[in-house]
Amino acid sequence: MTPPAAAAFPMTPELVRLARAVGQEGGRPVLVGGWVRDCLLGIPHSKDFDLEVFGMEPERLKGVLTRFGPVHTVGRHFGVLKLNTKDGEYDVSVPRRESKTGKGHRGFWVTPDPAMTFEQAAARRDFTINAMGYSLLDQAFLDPFRGYEDLRAGLLRHVGPAFGEDPLRVLRAMQFAGRFRLSIVPETIAICRQQNLTELARERLWEEFRKLLLRAERPSVGLAYAPELGVLTLFPELERLEALPADGSGVTPWLRTLAVVDRAATPQERGGAAEHAHLVLLLAALSHELGRTQPGLGAAPYDAALAEAGAAPTEKWLTRLTSELDVRRRTPPLVRNLAQVAALYACRGNLPPGALPRLALKVPIAEIARLAAAREAVLSGSDAAPQAAWLREAAAREGVWEKPLSPLLKGRHLLELGLTPGAYLGELINEAYQLQLDGRLTTLPLALAWARNRIERGELPRTPQGAV
Repeated sequence: MTPPAAAAFPMTPELVRLARAVGQEGGRPVLVGGWVRDCLLGIPHSKDFDLEVFGMEPERLKGVLTRFGPVHTVGRHFGVLKLNTKDGEYDVSVPRRESKTGKGHRGFWVTPDPAMTFEQAAARRDFTINAMGYSLLDQAFLDPFRGYEDLRAGLLRHVGPAFGEDPLRVLRAMQFAGRFRLSIVPETIAICRQQNLTELARERLWEEFRKLLLRAERPSVGLAYAPELGVLTLFPELERLEALPADGSGVTPWLRTLAVVDRAATPQERGGAAEHAHLVLLLAALSHELGRTQPGLGAAPYDAALAEAGAAPTEKWLTRLTSELDVRRRTPPLVRNLAQVAALYACRGNLPPGALPRLALKVPIAEIARLAAAREAVLSGSDAAPQAAWLREAAAREGVWEKPLSPLLKGRHLLELGLTPGAYLGELINEAYQLQLDGRLTTLPLALAWARNRIERGELPRTPQGAV
């Protein structure tokens, strides 16, 4: 196979200067890892560069890098030199030998060895598509394990025997298969199934799931490998869902779940609150059928009881997956309330007072509408989602599409009316808020008039001594 041309690897002026500076001191800088892979896949390249420098001692290398900016060392032993400039972020290392010394992802002893060849250094990497390099000074593409060929064929293959020393690579296999739509070769699957995944820290599991869900256009490609790779043994709740037989539709709940995840996986902005909310949404999509794993509910219709039954197993599997409390707090309510969208749509001509404002207190309407639209589209087999579209319009009319209603009546208003401080004020405010949710108090003047009337008639909850 003809190797890629140099034009496939666009350089920045600063990267060229850095490479030449390293070369003048006797080093051979090679771009490695995801940057090389992404260039070959046509993914827009970033200015985050992974460099491996051969033939140069770590301290001498650090001296060269400091000419370009402050350098920080991270990781055990030698680790990685991090250089951040206004034009790029560089993770720079020398080749190193690794010896397995304990369990898990961190159970290795690392020794820098600048005399290693690129092939020797690449042999410690996980997959052939991550074992490619681009030598900057001579503009040579390096591919000792035929990763380019596997990439073109859509295959994910481990590099060599060292693959089985790190159980985290099982999760990375799932993640890469999903992100790049690759088929994992049988020999790699066989090694993955032999790994003890219980050695892995929860944070490592979470990071791989995050990357799969947030960076894959179709996360289902990776998630479909989870049972075969042994990943679901870590999450019995998902394992039970995957084992359920097909229902009346002829589709298993697991496959339908994966289809909903794909529908919900629309491109989002990287970072910030929007990405976090999107991640919560995708976890809810992955969890929304878990009620079927409870006794007697495997073939039950998707209603409020089934959705409610799914909240507890959602909490359990997320506790195993992540320590992020906000994720574990926000996801179960989406699962618990998803069936409400169809129920409210069914009675949209005679909607109970306060139904949508009260739903907005339980979950963000915009988020549950997106989740409902994904499920609706899968069930209908089209892009149409009339229930979710109705919810958006109705919630916008009632002012709860973006956030719940804020109480009109507040404590300061009651104090201004002459009431003295006390717990009973909270009860009065809550009564007013319930009327506001029902649409009976729509403005502050109406709320104040309601409160004055209560005061004048002496109808105050647990009126304290001295209250007016």
